[in-house]
Amino acid sequence: MGLTEEIIAIVELCVYIPIFPLALIVVFRHGWRKQLGWIYLAIFCLVRIAGGGFKIASVKYPDNSTDLEWSAILQSVGLSPLLMATMGLLKRITDEVSETVPYTQDPYGNTPMAGFVCQSRVGNIITKRATAISRRSRIIQIAQLPTMIALILCVVGGTDESSSNISEHSTGQTYTKVGIAIFLVIYVLLFGVTAITSADLGNAPRGEKRIYFAVVVALPFIAVRLLYSVLADFTSISNFSIANPDPWVQLFMAVVEELLVVLMYTLAGLTVAA
Repeated sequence: MGLTEEIIAIVELCVYIPIFPLALIVVFRHGWRKQLGWIYLAIFCLVRIAGGGFKIASVKYPDNSTDLEWSAILQSVGLSPLLMATMGLLKRITDEVSETVPYTQDPYGNTPMAGFVCQSRVGNIITKRATAISRRSRIIQIAQLPTMIALILCVVGGTDESSSNISEHSTGQTYTKVGIAIFLVIYVLLFGVTAITSADLGNAPRGEKRIYFAVVVALPFIAVRLLYSVLADFTSISNFSIANPDPWVQLFMAVVEELLVVLMYTLAGLTVAA
């Protein structure tokens, strides 16, 4: 018997179920603050465990469209927690190595974002709630919002594409494409911030350097995973079909990449001091 999506789902369950408690250990060691990124490792493991369960159920009970729908939705949201985890880890590093500036004034005594937001109610909310201590950290923190928007778009898009109402398929594809496009922009941003941070890496403690190198190594794997989503949503290549992808392509362009990133981040979290 050849490789099938059901076999991939079983493998994911066998892998992510034992990784999940390790991810929880990392969360407890480093705290529950979402900006650190560790919590998203645990969330990702839960997403993949649930997605694998729904995929197996959809094969066993093909008449139940709900299982297939949830399997497709959970498959589409995998990029978001990986990007959020990467943002959290990168923010931790930039906080260590970047020059800090006050929340309310820049080095010239000016209020950040003056002239277009700070005098508004929204601007006051942003400045009061900001916890970033460097410009790069603030960029990463702000980037979390479009990442969450992209996640919502992919969930809504996946729901519409899996709907029995054919008229909703086109709208679902549009939502998903917009979400993937946002993920692509966020990835380019993370790549740029990672490259810039390398110049200040000498100021970082040894443990933080370990996290940085984990992020550097993980970025190419996330790029491949992102490429898989781009080809699946923006092309008509049958091997990348959302409904019926080639299992080998899915394995080596999505499943393996996700697993390696989670393993690297989890290992970094277990070995770096809180």
